Amino acid sequence: MSKKVTWLEIYQDFQRRFPRLSKNAARYQPNGYLSILVYFMDGTKMVYDYMEQRGRLITA
Repeated sequence: MSKKVTWLEIYQDFQRRFPRLSKNAARYQPNGYLSILVYFMDGTKMVYDYMEQRGRLITA
């Protein structure tokens, strides 16, 4: 039986892997399969992929 992964668990994994960046995170929202879009206080955005365990900054 597989375990269900919640959006909060993905965000908490982001906080563990990027502790400095997570201090400036304002909010997050779901963004596809096992990924979240993290908004920072300075207006930048990052997509965190739980499967690959890496983040990618989004540029305009």
